[in-house]
Order: sequence, then C-alpha cells, then structure tokens
Amino acid sequence: MNICNKPSNKTAPEKSVWTAPAQASGPSPELQGPRSRRNGWSWPPHPLQIVAWLLYLFFAVIGFGVLVPLLPHHWVPAGYACMGAIFAGHLVVHLIAVSIDPADANVRVKSYAGPLPIFNRSQHAHVIEDLHCNLCDVDVSARSKHCSACNKCVCGFDHHCKWLNNCVGERNYRLFLHSVASALLGVLLLVLVATYVFVEFFVNPMRLRTNYHFEVLKNHTDVWFVFLPAAPVETQAPAILALAALLILLGLLSTALLGHLLCFHIYLRNGVLHADLQPRAPRAPGPAQACCSECQKKRKPGPPVPGHRSSSSSSDSQGASPVLVAGPAGAFHSASAESMDEIPVAQTRLGSAALAAPGARGREPGLGLQARVPAVFVSPSSGEPRVRGGPEACLA
Repeated sequence: MNICNKPSNKTAPEKSVWTAPAQASGPSPELQGPRSRRNGWSWPPHPLQIVAWLLYLFFAVIGFGVLVPLLPHHWVPAGYACMGAIFAGHLVVHLIAVSIDPADANVRVKSYAGPLPIFNRSQHAHVIEDLHCNLCDVDVSARSKHCSACNKCVCGFDHHCKWLNNCVGERNYRLFLHSVASALLGVLLLVLVATYVFVEFFVNPMRLRTNYHFEVLKNHTDVWFVFLPAAPVETQAPAILALAALLILLGLLSTALLGHLLCFHIYLRNGVLHADLQPRAPRAPGPAQACCSECQKKRKPGPPVPGHRSSSSSSDSQGASPVLVAGPAGAFHSASAESMDEIPVAQTRLGSAALAAPGARGREPGLGLQARVPAVFVSPSSGEPRVRGGPEACLA
C-alpha cells in the first residue's frame, strides 16, 4: 500500500478531550493535553497489546513444550527447527516494530518531556495547517498526520495498531507487514501440528509415544509427559487432548484475523483502492467531437435572440447560425444508440444570425420569426425524419 497518498495535511483530533471550548478567545496556559508517546513501550499499555503477548507465550509454551515432543522421533528435529525459526523471526520484527519511533523527523528532534497544548478550534480549523502542526508546534512533511492516540505527527501515517500499541507509519510499515506474515505462518504450522496430535491420539497413540521417557510407561497408556525432554512432567491423557483442542480453536481464530489483515494490506499495497486518486490521461476526442470542433472553428455564430430558433435551411443559408452540439458526444449517448457517433438530436443555438446580420435590417419582422425546421443529426438506425414546409437539413 502506498501510505503516502493520503491527504494528511488537514487532520482534526479524534478525541474530544483535546478540543478546547469554542468560547475560548485565546489559548489558556492551564489547558494542557496528554504527553506524546514515543513508541509501543510508552505507558499505558493497551489491553490488546497484553493479549498479543499472552497468546504468543501460550502458543510457544504449548507448541515447544507439549506438541512438538509428541511428534514421531524423526520429525522432532524438523519441528523444532521450523517452528523455532518462525517464532524467533516474528519476535525480532515484532520487537523492532514496537520499539521504533515512527514520528516525523522534526517531531523526533523535539523533546517529548512536556505535555502538548489542547487543540483550540476557535483559533485553528485543523491540527495541521500549511504543513505546520499546531499541537507539535513544528513543521511537518506533506505525508504526516497527527495521531490522536500517540499525540504526535507520524510521517506516512497508516493507522494506530492497538496490538503493537504503536503507530504504523513510513518507518515501521514493512516491519508491521513482516510481523503479521510471520505470525500467520507460525500459527498455521502450529495448528497443523496440533491437528496431527489430536487425530493421531485416537488413531494410533503409540506413534506419539516414541520418546525414550515413555519406555518405562508401556503398561500405563493413560499417563503422558509434557515439557520433554528437558523437564518431563507427568499428566493425564485428557489434558493433552484439551490443550490440543484449545490451541486449534485459538489458532484458527488467529489465522482468520491475521489472514484478513494481511490480505487487506496487500490489497491496499497494490494500489487497488487508490486507483481513483491517480491522475488519468485525458480521453482522445471521438469523431463526433472532432467534427463539431472543426465546425465551430470554421463558422462564427451570431448573437442569440431570445424566443427564436435558428435554422440551416437553404432560404437563409447566408446568415443562419450553425448547428452546435450543447455538450460533448458522450453526453448525448444513450442505450438505444449503436455507437458514440450516432447522436439522436443536436441542440440548436437560440437566436438567428439572420436577424443580426447587416443585410437583414431591412426585412420585415414577421419574416424573421417564421418557424423553421432545425437541423438534426440522423443516426443510421433511426431512419429519415419527416420535414414539413421545407427541405431536409442534415449536418455533414
């Protein structure tokens, strides 16, 4: 997603607590807003951030301590290696995405020590005006937006992630995508292992007891070990099934959420939603538009006279005004026309050039107000029009 295409130079704060009363005529020194948050470790933590870390610990403990040791003996090294690499990679990118400060360069130079003033709508219409933030009191780039949760301007602002408890902007957007992708991959692998253990427990449980610690429990199939091989702890069979089922449920829910989030950001990154914001090349004029343009250049219409329609009949061809299309060819297109070149009716310019011509001043007024048949555009499929009182007129 191109996160720098958003019109972010006119952004109002989301929280009403930042807005001073409209009656205030000037800034009040005692009105102070919250302090700016530097990164995801700034206080206070968000509840969803705590939930994310608890889920990570649950998946890691159950996956490495319960499920992977129950795999067949020749699968255990591959299980530790694959899941270990994915979990470690996710942990690294997640920590970096949380720890990085995505604020604008001028905001990072400024001190975070003091609280920011409360936004006063009686003085400013927007938080950022003319590339200057009225809260951060610094000049920012055109791609910056003031985040209401972190109370600072973020360059290339995309959104405020509650799971990271940090803004996602230009500096950590790729880390955010890698964190989501690695989390999705790790959860999928863990769900696959848990499903295998759950199904194999009913089909052939002896394939799950290949560790050498189970050799002393050959006659006690209801006793199992967890946290093998470092610290084996005895447990019962229902505990293994319950942990595997709970992990499968949480894993499927996490897979749905992470998959939707990742697909949505990939969809945005490809620029599908921002296609309408890109400048489009002007359309080439059609044959009807080119013809009308040439006719307008060659002929000079006379001044319009209200209440009278001009004509292009042979009796008044010297002073008659040309027939002009009121708009582009696309405006006259209808579903019944076979192509854009077939324009059913052409609008005629009101007034007659014959009345305004120098040679027409001596004519009688009644002759100039006679009704004449206007010229029409005739499509091949509509047939020839019927004309009363004069020859047929057609614009070539």
